[in-house]
Amino acid sequence: MTIAHATLPSAVESAFARLERYLTPFERREGQMEMAARWTETLDRGGTLAVEAPTGIGKSLGYLLPALLHRSRGSGPILVSTHTKALQDQLIRRDLPLAIKATSLPLRAMVLMGRGSYLCRRRAQARLAQRRLFAAEGGPSGILDSGAMERLEEWIERTRTGVLDELPGLGIATPGTLLSEIASDPFVCAGSGCDPAGGCFAKAARRDARRADIVIVNHALLLSDPGLRGTLLAESGALILDEAHHLERVAREQRGVSLGVSDLTRLAARTDAKTGALRLLNRAIRRGSRGVAAATAVAEADRALKPVLTSAAEVAHDLEALLPPGISSILWPRGVDLARVSPRAVDECLTAIGVLTRALTAALDSVEEGERAALRPGSVSEDALDEGRGRLARWVEVDQALRSVLRYEDRDVATYVDRDERGSARLNRRPLEVGLVLRDSIFALSERTLLTSATLTPSTEIAPAHAALGLDPDDVESLRLPSPFPLERQMATLAMDGLEPNDPGFSRSLASLVGAIATTLRKNTLVLLTSYQMLDEVAARLRPALDAAGIPLLAQSPGEAAGPLASSFRAGSGAVLLGTASFWEGVDFPGEALEVLVIARLPFAVPTDPVVAARSERMVEEGVDPFRELMLPEALLRFRQGVGRLIRTSTDRGAVVVVDPRIARAWYGERFAAALPSPPRVVRSADEAVSLLVRWFA
Repeated sequence: MTIAHATLPSAVESAFARLERYLTPFERREGQMEMAARWTETLDRGGTLAVEAPTGIGKSLGYLLPALLHRSRGSGPILVSTHTKALQDQLIRRDLPLAIKATSLPLRAMVLMGRGSYLCRRRAQARLAQRRLFAAEGGPSGILDSGAMERLEEWIERTRTGVLDELPGLGIATPGTLLSEIASDPFVCAGSGCDPAGGCFAKAARRDARRADIVIVNHALLLSDPGLRGTLLAESGALILDEAHHLERVAREQRGVSLGVSDLTRLAARTDAKTGALRLLNRAIRRGSRGVAAATAVAEADRALKPVLTSAAEVAHDLEALLPPGISSILWPRGVDLARVSPRAVDECLTAIGVLTRALTAALDSVEEGERAALRPGSVSEDALDEGRGRLARWVEVDQALRSVLRYEDRDVATYVDRDERGSARLNRRPLEVGLVLRDSIFALSERTLLTSATLTPSTEIAPAHAALGLDPDDVESLRLPSPFPLERQMATLAMDGLEPNDPGFSRSLASLVGAIATTLRKNTLVLLTSYQMLDEVAARLRPALDAAGIPLLAQSPGEAAGPLASSFRAGSGAVLLGTASFWEGVDFPGEALEVLVIARLPFAVPTDPVVAARSERMVEEGVDPFRELMLPEALLRFRQGVGRLIRTSTDRGAVVVVDPRIARAWYGERFAAALPSPPRVVRSADEAVSLLVRWFA
């Protein structure tokens, strides 16, 4: 249901008044005040509020000030969950200090991360010592150069937080394999065996979070950690879900399973007697008669690894039959039995994992028999046992994961095959619906909840979005705030009526248009695409003309993070940036950093995406049109997010050019046009588009 205008409570009004004194310039915006008033009402009486707050509203302060004042009146701590680290950094470094100052209250805020983001000092010291020993014996060390190693060891001894994200800022580029060996890991936690003086950074962070007034986490941690939900969430005074439009997708990923030969190879390397936990056990075993049985058991466990990897590679080879050339992923075909695809290898893999887990159990039992008589005394032995137990627990988890993925006949999940980072076929399992999970594990534990985002829903119809999250739309109060900017005066909108995106000549036509815009206007231009294939084609056609004109061209590569490219783009003048998924949202280009936005095609999901295909099949079975109820709403949401990249402040001015002609021709085109601040001007040539843009910017 929607709600009407509210009055700002006096305490929140006073906080905003103080904020005006502290922050110059600070402009009160009606939408921010409305959001703060409605959120205060929800905090007072309980319930769930959903607020769509476009760029420029100032939603962070709109929800922080009421929440902090609610905490000051004796509520439980405030829990804020985001999707991106960038928003977490903004909250903890900028918005929260301002909000706390405006409330004039001695409140404490912190960011809580997943356990693997913290250093385990005991584990790190043991692993680095072992790595040096391995190197001295001529084994593979994989360690840093001496200077970086010294800086790492110094940090390990002196850090007060143990946050591994500190390392890049100190100039310590630590390989991922080394980070995984020094990070806190629940499977190898020594518990009370930790040095009380050094403590456990992960546990210390949890203790600090229980004492803090406001705690920031990310959606993945919130959804994956039952301990956090049972303490911080259950005891919280309010839950704020920012970037809430990501919640359903993150829940699907967290409840899913992916398992391939590369995953098992990495785990085997952390287990074996060459570089892994079994080597640590070997070094901890006494020499002589007391250690013979234990050493034999460790060797047996090491031999049990090879059959696992051999059979896993055979499974991956068999699964290749399901992946046609050039296809990266495919939904498990109906009526296809796994026994037909891999008649022998899957059973052999499960058998081999069972043999391995029994061998690891026997090895650990052997070294601990007789009050650990087979082990040398000291911390090295304790660390070796911790690592061995941890690897055993991981292999048991692998066995369970593989068995769950093999339940491909389950109609409530999407089972599919894709390729891992090395190109090997991999099995996957994702739930189709996560509403019940979210309702029971998140919303049922929170009496006061705010869901907010700049683009929370694809259109004015919000009930389906709430239902997908497990919420009863009648129990959710909803507020859609208008943009505080006069977008119709700040943004020109054009729609090309030319080639369809599937036309072989579309990439050439798009490159020609972008080249004409870039060389004529000399303004920073972002081109949003939906596939790397088209991006590469456009880049290849565009680069010669831009190079000749001295215009920088930045093209995103598969897997490349948006951050560094975005920084280079902001620093450029007249540059062209070609980006895919990660540039449709979460990047900020105010002012001249972005003046022309080109949307190559309407961002519909690929119909053959396994999860999309499985959800579509289910809808068809239920008599629902998947295009209208799934594909179109998700494309509209992504389109709104993409358009939102352009105008970030009240003084920005720019133009959006939609190259996909379906916005002008298709029956659903008007839905996309309605997401623009004004009806787009339809043009039929690059020359006409450039001419209109020149006049707009004149």
